[in-house]
Amino acid sequence: MRFVGVGVLDSKAACLGFVRRHGLTFANGYDGEGRVAKLYGFTYQPFWAVIAKDGTLVKAGFGPSGEAELVSMLRSITR
Repeated sequence: MRFVGVGVLDSKAACLGFVRRHGLTFANGYDGEGRVAKLYGFTYQPFWAVIAKDGTLVKAGFGPSGEAELVSMLRSITR
């Protein structure tokens, strides 16, 4: 399992600043035009998604997630 952040619909500098401010250590990319969001049907931010290796959407949601919610969701899809 890998975690990847994607900065969407903002400037590259703003996205990089977010990564630095929050001390994110997982991989992060930039998609200023929102192509990734559009590909999976996300219409507003923030959103999160679990995407399988073959590119299919496994689970998705909107808004920030706390640690407990994230752990519970990951357990539900890995059983």
